Amino acid sequence: MLVSRDPVTVLGPLRRPAPAVIAVALAVAVALGVWYSGDPVAGRVDRRTESIVDSVTGDHWRFFSRIVELGSPQFVVLWAVLLAGAALLLHRPRHAVLAIVGPGVTGVATTVLKPLVGRSIGDSAGYAYPSGHTGGATSIALAVALLVIGLAPTGRAVAVTVVASAALLAGGVVGTGMITIGAHYPTDTVGGFCFAVAIGLGSAMVIDRVADRRAARAGRSPTPSPR
Repeated sequence: MLVSRDPVTVLGPLRRPAPAVIAVALAVAVALGVWYSGDPVAGRVDRRTESIVDSVTGDHWRFFSRIVELGSPQFVVLWAVLLAGAALLLHRPRHAVLAIVGPGVTGVATTVLKPLVGRSIGDSAGYAYPSGHTGGATSIALAVALLVIGLAPTGRAVAVTVVASAALLAGGVVGTGMITIGAHYPTDTVGGFCFAVAIGLGSAMVIDRVADRRAARAGRSPTPSPR
């Protein structure tokens, strides 16, 4: 059976590559934040990317104005609660914790960082970096993908493909929508995506370590991660 009551790590076969991915994602997110700090206009990369995105999605503005709601706070909270409930029903308490902590910390981080970075966009000069909607959608997709590979253990290559595809699809679609409706610069969405990946995988690492230590103190050996 795919579902068991044995402790299962959140990261599974991703436990070894996770630190490197976290480091790269965090480095990119921080570098972009520093580079565009206080910037009120689009940079060269943003202008070129916006032009490409608009040429492809411009005629579908209404569709993307709706799809971006998948990354809105209310939807992220709803999906996080539903995912946590599903994880508990499937006897995956670690994944349930991640479903709340990952999106929650990502939401707080992107909200707090906006005024600190001070990058603005639009006539109202609203804060733009990093994109909270992109981060929210990415964090939920990441948590879902990790639950899937936890329920159906796979090799590392398949696990990486599943998790990366889910995060890129969710973050890419919502991020593209935010660019299309003019709510964010392209680099804002990249920053939101990278923060979500770093925070999501980082949270999973902490959850696993804390749970493993508690299991060890209780005299149980945690289920070894697939290699």
